Amino acid sequence: MEDLNEKLKKLALKTMFRLSDEEMPAMLEEYDVFMHHVQALEAIDTSDVEPLCFPYEIETTYLREDEPTDVVDVKTVLANGPDVVEDQIRVPKVVG
Repeated sequence: MEDLNEKLKKLALKTMFRLSDEEMPAMLEEYDVFMHHVQALEAIDTSDVEPLCFPYEIETTYLREDEPTDVVDVKTVLANGPDVVEDQIRVPKVVG
């Protein structure tokens, strides 16, 4: 089985962080604290609690209907694009 150091290094790579060997002891300590919090949450009996889809019990009446306003036509948008190819704006690659 993979040790915790390797798991954290793989997770760091997946999330695009560089995790040096010098940072590993602090990361292991933070991971331990995090896992203690998770264990504390898992110990809570939630069998009689109904799941919530919103964190508040009050109804939200202040949200407006989602209706489009001030719509800009496609030609205007494409005219402002720095690099347009086949009616699409090409953007620089962000993720490796």
